[in-house]
Amino acid sequence: MLSAAIFLPIVGAVALLLVPRLDERRTRVVALAISAVPLAVMVVAWVRFDGGEGFQLVESVPWIPTLGVGYKVGLDGVSLPLAAMSALLFVVSMAYPVDLRGRGRQYFAAFLFLEGISLGVFLALDLFLFYVFFDLSLVGMYFLIAVWGHGDAQRSA
Repeated sequence: MLSAAIFLPIVGAVALLLVPRLDERRTRVVALAISAVPLAVMVVAWVRFDGGEGFQLVESVPWIPTLGVGYKVGLDGVSLPLAAMSALLFVVSMAYPVDLRGRGRQYFAAFLFLEGISLGVFLALDLFLFYVFFDLSLVGMYFLIAVWGHGDAQRSA
């Protein structure tokens, strides 16, 4: 369930880039629909969260077993509100009109990519996985700021 919240926006970002040209309005609607799924997952996770000790809704897959590294995500009382708030803010931010400079598909793809990666940061239970998600979030932020930022955006990025 949590993996869907992480990877659906990333897959949606790739799909937006591969789809033939859509007008800006349709692109925004598709991106909002994709972005709403992680929010729905977080709402369901919040309802199912029992407030007990330890991590809940844990998903674990060995990744690099020789180093003890694995894909392990889950929720606790700290990560749940952060992930839920992040999912909500991405939906609201995506609905906010900005000057897309004729690059709507790229903007929404970058935004969806950053949403999935940000959720990965909050849900990661493995330090190496956290590091990967965190570094990828810097890449996503760089492109959003450099291309669609205001003022001297490239210098700010």
